[in-house]
Amino acid sequence: MRLPLPIVALLVIWGICTSITPASSPEPRPVFGVRVSIGANSMLTTYVCFINNGRTLSHKKICDKNTFIKIISGHWPSIYNPKRENLFEKHGLSCDVFKDSITYEDIPSCVPFDSLWKIRFSVYPFRTRNDLGWSNKYHKPSPKQEIYLGERYGINHIDGDFFLDSSFWLLLNDVTDPNWIANYKSLE
Repeated sequence: MRLPLPIVALLVIWGICTSITPASSPEPRPVFGVRVSIGANSMLTTYVCFINNGRTLSHKKICDKNTFIKIISGHWPSIYNPKRENLFEKHGLSCDVFKDSITYEDIPSCVPFDSLWKIRFSVYPFRTRNDLGWSNKYHKPSPKQEIYLGERYGINHIDGDFFLDSSFWLLLNDVTDPNWIANYKSLE
């Protein structure tokens, strides 16, 4: 019995396609980010964790600042930092969870986080402080500052976009650099 030519062709194509194994998917890795805008509970920053599976960002988790620091520093077990390594240290930042010598409480600390609001506001937006920010407009970066944020960090809308992944780490290093701060403030 002879098979018709179209069936033979389909079997050959199927055999070739199934014998080719796809390239192995990259190992899932964590992606961290921050959005600088007034959000829930009047917080100036929103912190987020994702898992990048090579195709999409999944397992989104919005965190408060202390939880976020504990996850990234490896202080807490998490799917976003399964090896519990201090990722701040890996990126040259002196952020960590410190033990208070009197109360023995764990105190999360990350100085760059305390400056993030300054890229958006010219003055601290609540009456509790009179600190000055780096923005050249009252509640939003100036047009040149917005263009700069887009070019350097991929931020198109300061209100909704997160500084993600490598842009997140770059931003944390930048907000502690006096030269970067002076340059950012000079963008009218």
